[in-house]
Amino acid sequence: MPDFFNGQSVEASRQQLPEQKPDATAKVPAGAPILQDHYVLIGPLGQGGMGTVFMAQDTSLFNRLCVVKKLRLDGFDAQDRHKAMEFFEREAKILSELKHPNVVHIQAYFQEHSNYYLVMEYVEGNNLQQLLKKRGASFTEAQVIEWSTTILNVLNYLHKHQPPVIYRDIKPSNIMLDTVNGIKLVDFGIARPYTENSENTHVVSGGYSPPEQYWGAADPRSDIYALGATMYYLLTGKEPIALQSCSPRLRNSKVSDYLDKIIQRATAQDVWLRYQSAAEMLQAMAQVPTRQSSVAPYTYILATCLATFISVLAAFIAFDYFHKQPAKIVLPSRAPIAFMARSDNKKTEESKVKESNKSWRLPLDLATLANGEEMITDPDGLKPVKPAANQQPKTVTEAWSDWWH
Repeated sequence: MPDFFNGQSVEASRQQLPEQKPDATAKVPAGAPILQDHYVLIGPLGQGGMGTVFMAQDTSLFNRLCVVKKLRLDGFDAQDRHKAMEFFEREAKILSELKHPNVVHIQAYFQEHSNYYLVMEYVEGNNLQQLLKKRGASFTEAQVIEWSTTILNVLNYLHKHQPPVIYRDIKPSNIMLDTVNGIKLVDFGIARPYTENSENTHVVSGGYSPPEQYWGAADPRSDIYALGATMYYLLTGKEPIALQSCSPRLRNSKVSDYLDKIIQRATAQDVWLRYQSAAEMLQAMAQVPTRQSSVAPYTYILATCLATFISVLAAFIAFDYFHKQPAKIVLPSRAPIAFMARSDNKKTEESKVKESNKSWRLPLDLATLANGEEMITDPDGLKPVKPAANQQPKTVTEAWSDWWH
């Protein structure tokens, strides 16, 4: 079937056109065809087997840019011409009934000079196939999840429409990334209303179409398959192999195991092994674990090591400072000194000191740490202890050591 947004054709045509902005006045070539007295054809955007797509201006709406799709009937026999006209008219009818922000909008459908035309909104941007080729690398998992979630919402809308609409041609070249409104699903040329007894048609896109579509038995699960194959392409940059389940993790180890399993299930060859609806796949996509950047763990480790180093360094500095600084404890002269109760074994030791009539010493040698000119009087009448004139004050560590031993 035709690909009206063929990547090479579109890109080649865009290079020949001036840079365009919506609602801007474009330079119209001399003698440009005019349809319905107000659609001025500026130049081609792409061409497929059944139609040609043109950029145009709508002079009745302030030269607003639009897209005109012309049905090509030359080269077809009577039967194929009738089938092509049926597809074209059906596309116009389906688009006229759809109202969704991520579906290209139809503006007009008419016949002129034995030709059939479809006028649609102009989507400023590129399709995902073009974007990947320009990028030269696959897209990130987070980006693919975001786009796929949007497309699943569109499919959920289409499949619940009355009557349900089966798109049947999801692939990167039919998904446009609008610079203004984001993802847009375009080219409903082979989409059709779905009923259990609807006529089967054999329309496929190699690698993206499920097995049942090869014999015309497409249903909503067929669109699920095509989306899974599209996700595979966006994550790997490789075209999916026809009639095979897709596993992007085999080609791109950065793809999470959870998302890989989702895509494998979506592209299962048996329709009953796939997600049975877009809503079911949406629920699975919402469960994909949020992945942190690969550099995050190293950042956390570095921050932890740095904090630990600073803490240890601060502890050493504090210890060294207090170890070297003498304790400056000044006791008021001739004031009674109150002591906190000590453990039983220490009380026993103090009793032995008093009983042995030894020189009275304060715990921690407070007497030697006090001001050298101060006299400390024992309330029990013991002789005062006065530091020697040449004795240096002890540090806290030395005092603790003397008292403990």
